Amino acid sequence: MGYLTDAILNYVALLGWSPGGEEEMFTLPELVQAFSVSGISKSPAIFDMDKLRHFNSAYIRGMTPADFAALALPYIRETVQNPAYDAGAIAGILQQRCETLSDIPEKVDFLDTLPEYPTEFFVNKKSKTDEAISKAMLDEVIPALAALTDWSREGVHACLIGLAERLEVKNATLMWPVRIAAAGKMVTPGGAVEICAILGKDETLRRLEIGREKLSA
Repeated sequence: MGYLTDAILNYVALLGWSPGGEEEMFTLPELVQAFSVSGISKSPAIFDMDKLRHFNSAYIRGMTPADFAALALPYIRETVQNPAYDAGAIAGILQQRCETLSDIPEKVDFLDTLPEYPTEFFVNKKSKTDEAISKAMLDEVIPALAALTDWSREGVHACLIGLAERLEVKNATLMWPVRIAAAGKMVTPGGAVEICAILGKDETLRRLEIGREKLSA
């Protein structure tokens, strides 16, 4: 189910027992040292899956990027089989945004195959975008990214932020339609910059063109 052993041990140890104080995260040696019979509760323990997910997400966030990438790799490759997509970079956008390892395949399935999506996805009040604004943004973004020679996370970021500045629009107004067109999903583990950097120049431009065509129909 994608739970880490250390998270399960930590959570189970706190069922019906308390070390005292507010600290909840302990390594196994720390639990051994903190344990005392006096901390055992007379009340029945309640197994709360939501709290276990909370523990697990905290342990995931606390891992080194390399350790998380190694654990995440088989889950990433369940739905991202294109070897051109860097699994390490994908893990980098996932680590702070998943609660269990089993969440991963569904979060990144859009990378291999752009899903079908409605133009309503381009409408976002917080980002101040609708279909017309999104098309206008993509009209500007596509040639700007097509001319970009440094296709790295930093290069894509500088290009899009600079373009938003020149157009005198908020970053979110430009980034929202780019992310929707690149991913075809409302919720993604990374933002427009990270997704475009992983997809690569050719695939990003292909997807942005598809988005523009949808908005032109």
